Amino acid sequence: MLSLDKSEILRYLGFRKKAELTAEISNMIDELVTLAQEVAKPRYLYRIFNLRVDEQAKQVKVLGTELMLTGKSITSHLQKAKKIALLVVTLGMEIERKINQYSVNDETKTVILEAICNDYIEKICDLAQRNVKNELGNGWTMNRRFSPGYGDLPLNVQAKFLEIMQASKKLGIYLNESDLMIPRKSVTAILGVFENKSL
Repeated sequence: MLSLDKSEILRYLGFRKKAELTAEISNMIDELVTLAQEVAKPRYLYRIFNLRVDEQAKQVKVLGTELMLTGKSITSHLQKAKKIALLVVTLGMEIERKINQYSVNDETKTVILEAICNDYIEKICDLAQRNVKNELGNGWTMNRRFSPGYGDLPLNVQAKFLEIMQASKKLGIYLNESDLMIPRKSVTAILGVFENKSL
């Protein structure tokens, strides 16, 4: 079972020092961490593609697909990349339902469980990214994760992104009318893949 980081959860909750933490809240966090690990169904997908970066037009074509990434920020992020990795991660609907249950009558548990899930999904993203790195081998390195909606990359690329990844069929992820993912504790991310010049 994946280990979660209590200090990171506290950071998400806005605690600057552990001294600010009461025994009651500390125990509640521990209990909800156990609950999250029991209820969540973390899963992920990734695919690696070739790409074509057009710096003048500020767009990146994911070759072999209909996905076009536009904007200055994503073009800069993928400048000189040789490949692109697309990543989709979710904690599943089960933990979503649990958060919704608490939201009816327990605001404290809702906020804590949201923070726990934020740490949890980041850990799963890290795990997935390590697996991408392992598949690529030692000749390659990657930059940080970049998601639709960051910078000037439009959020509306989510639909094509999820379609390419078959995320609805394989992970049960859907978009609402605002292009936000359901389950909410889901992440799409883009990684630039570069030749490792240090080898």
